[in-house]
Amino acid sequence: MILCTSSDLLKEQLQRIREETQKNVVQNKITLLSEAEKQQVECILTYGNFDDAITAEELEQLPNVKWIQTMSSGTEQLPHNMIKKKNIHVTSAKGVHAISISEYVLGAMLHFAKKIEKFQVLKKNKIWADSEEMFELHGKTICILGTGHIAQEIARKTKVFGMNILGVNRSGNHVEGFDEIYSLHQIAEIFPQCDYICSALPSTIETRDLIKKETIDFMKDGVVFINVGRGDLIVEEDFIQALQAGKIGGAALDVFKSEPLEYGHPLWSTDNLIITPHTSYKTNRYIHRVLAIFLANYSYFKYGNFEDMINKIN
Repeated sequence: MILCTSSDLLKEQLQRIREETQKNVVQNKITLLSEAEKQQVECILTYGNFDDAITAEELEQLPNVKWIQTMSSGTEQLPHNMIKKKNIHVTSAKGVHAISISEYVLGAMLHFAKKIEKFQVLKKNKIWADSEEMFELHGKTICILGTGHIAQEIARKTKVFGMNILGVNRSGNHVEGFDEIYSLHQIAEIFPQCDYICSALPSTIETRDLIKKETIDFMKDGVVFINVGRGDLIVEEDFIQALQAGKIGGAALDVFKSEPLEYGHPLWSTDNLIITPHTSYKTNRYIHRVLAIFLANYSYFKYGNFEDMINKIN
């Protein structure tokens, strides 16, 4: 039996899974399954976090589960110790966000370059004025923190705009689509060159609190900063001070240390800042792309071929 713990899948999408796998598909939370159903679960399709979270205790109640396919790119939200104990294979939806998130990044960059927010204020007040200086993306330099699927799609799109593209990864090894690649330890060298900085980094020991006063000081005055990676990248107090002082000229944050962002958080009232509620990945094509990965992986799973699965997590 295939268990889908997310309510996002529509009836016709669940039916597609039934038809292509020839398996019984149940859409429910683990806690609401009958004892007989818990015995039958072989694989799980899940986000694995927030309302869709799976606990170690719940997973222990499924004696025959062999594979979990996450509907998100991250897997840090899953109960790893229990997964290891039960020898469950895990695959992610890595890469499924690349198109939607890269478009979000371009939208944020153009928002600040073309002074969209200022013109919205003028419109609201019925003022005809063209004194705002606007900029081109052409010829500007962007630093993309991370060089994975999302970062590569951002690089591809910004190249069309004629931008210089610098990438940062752990090793400093070259990745196709970037003009130059640096390691994380070379931030002091790369940040002063950049008009735009965009993070698509995962959460690791090396990346947590990477953007703080010391690293912000390396940035060019008026830089635009975009975060579509993980919220724990930023020391928020230092970031707010840099925005208020104009050191950071504009920012778009889609992720935060604590989500949802609390009502009284000072970020809400900080100027030159776009706040979105962890939605840069959203698209009406999202579930379609997730299902394509899941069904491709199921073709390997049914023959016990776990090694060739897409996005297999060690």
